[in-house]
Amino acid sequence: MAANLANIYAELMRTYGKDYTITYGPPPTYLGSIAGAGEVGKKIVLVFKEDRNAAASKIKTTPTKLLQKIEGTSELDLTGSPLKDDCIVDAIADLSLDLQLVSSHPWKLEEEFHRGMSVDKARGIICTEHFQHADGLGSVWFLCDGSDHCQTQLLQYEFKKTHFSRGILSYQGVLPAFMVTSQSLVRQHSIAGGAPMETSIENRYQVNPKITLRCSWVTSSPQPLLVNLRECEVALSHTFRVGDCSSLTQDLMNQLRILVYIREDIVSYRNDERQGLIRDPTYRCGSGIDMDELRDSINKTMTDVSDLMDTYIIGASEFDIEEVVHRAKGRRLTDLTDKLWELLKCCGSYKDLKMAFNMLFQCAARCNIVNTPTNKNRLAEIITELANRRLAIPCLSGAEALELLLEVGLEKVYKDYEFIYMESKICSTNLLKESSETADGSPQNVPQLRKSLHNAVRGDATPGGGMRKTLLHLDADSRATAVKYGDDDVAGIKNSHFDEHESKERISKLFQIHCTMEHLLMIHIHLNLPNVYSDVCCDLLKKTPKQVEAIDDQLSDVMDIHLAAHYVRDYLDGKEPYSRHITMKSVNKFRELQTTFYFNTENICPPQLAQCFQCDDKELVKERTYHSWLYRKIRTLK
Repeated sequence: MAANLANIYAELMRTYGKDYTITYGPPPTYLGSIAGAGEVGKKIVLVFKEDRNAAASKIKTTPTKLLQKIEGTSELDLTGSPLKDDCIVDAIADLSLDLQLVSSHPWKLEEEFHRGMSVDKARGIICTEHFQHADGLGSVWFLCDGSDHCQTQLLQYEFKKTHFSRGILSYQGVLPAFMVTSQSLVRQHSIAGGAPMETSIENRYQVNPKITLRCSWVTSSPQPLLVNLRECEVALSHTFRVGDCSSLTQDLMNQLRILVYIREDIVSYRNDERQGLIRDPTYRCGSGIDMDELRDSINKTMTDVSDLMDTYIIGASEFDIEEVVHRAKGRRLTDLTDKLWELLKCCGSYKDLKMAFNMLFQCAARCNIVNTPTNKNRLAEIITELANRRLAIPCLSGAEALELLLEVGLEKVYKDYEFIYMESKICSTNLLKESSETADGSPQNVPQLRKSLHNAVRGDATPGGGMRKTLLHLDADSRATAVKYGDDDVAGIKNSHFDEHESKERISKLFQIHCTMEHLLMIHIHLNLPNVYSDVCCDLLKKTPKQVEAIDDQLSDVMDIHLAAHYVRDYLDGKEPYSRHITMKSVNKFRELQTTFYFNTENICPPQLAQCFQCDDKELVKERTYHSWLYRKIRTLK
């Protein structure tokens, strides 16, 4: 079908390309909303005029930059100064920079340059024999200027082999909500095709700009109910954008950002290393810490017995998810490597980070460690071996310090989310775990030996014989470990186990867990529907996580789930829908009539699109009002 529609597009370009702009691609946003995405399809041919001479500044619908008040001042300084230039020079040449553009309109910026032709010219093209005998399938839409009496906005001609199919979409102006009744809609449909045989209704309730409830149902009643909160299907939609993180969850998101940055630096270093570029790794996430202070903190963390006396007691009190997220910020860390993550991530450079690990290893080898790590990561293994088996102090090379820090951070951040989901009793923590995660998350074939340099050279080491492990010892187990983690030139004991693909999957899963938490918080704050939390978790966390390469303010996640109607009935009872989409159909042997009524509290079309949008009648009406559109489509047998 797409190829046939492309042929029609090519033919129109040859005939009318000089006089009009003709596109072949996705329909305009407003057309999909009014006529319905299922009716319009994924691709159409659109014929219109284009006006790019209008300055963007004259169009009020274009995004604008947020004005930020300077700290310490009570008002904006509008006088300026010739000696002070606050202009972002690079931003003039690079429009890809994030300048905090604010655009709350439902249409695309490109659609603001669209202009309509007169209805007579559009009908003149449609009525030509050459046009109607074009070989193809699909719809051609003509954008009109709405200057006629019916305020026609779009004309449609659909190419079908068995039917003549034509459609008209017109703007009906602004209507008070009380005038939208079943009787009036049936009357308008019946003028052209008799009583409706089937009516599809979708009401949208906007909880806030990011949360929408859709109630839809189909009925064969001759006088359909326009609100039905008992037999409708309910869908809840929420869009979470990283840049909209609240102060409640900002710390958790920042931890995810740190993990992403660490992984980026590791991958970048490894890529440069493969290409023969010799350089030191970079670490860019810490604000810096005095190294003497860090040494004291590490020693205290590993040897302090006070934490052992403070047992963690899970109370019988129940907390909602908002309270639990707040408590998670101050939760007591019980594992040694979780505490070390909080210390090590503060290092101001990779040199300091590497020095911090050296301090840590020396403390583990020489001090009497009280807080033995219970986590199952490589750093925990090294600390345990240094304390119990007197492993030779590792000498970190390459990006191993970053790799150890990343693994520790992944485990600590996962425990933060595990605490939130477990304490709020929302769902089983099994949903938080990756399917690819092994039972202990670490290689099981690292020999528990002590190998000295002398015995390693002799080669007569016996398992369990107390040999001291060194990097000069190479055995079959260590080779197998190297093959597993894709490092063919590794000899002996690996200080870290970094896998590029696995680390991306774990970060992606953590981001999915965070987004689910954000969705639940929005439901709790704005709808207070605790009975749906479990269903929401199961639906969202069982999906394959979206692969996350980077986390910036523009990254978003969309939740769209189905709920039982009784959950939202009390909340929606008595409320006017934000938008209504009502489609009535009548069919006989020779003709099919479809009438679609679309009502929206806001105008979903760019004001410059047609003359009928130039004045806003909503200001003249005090009651709740709708912008109204009518789309009528007729199919007749050839």
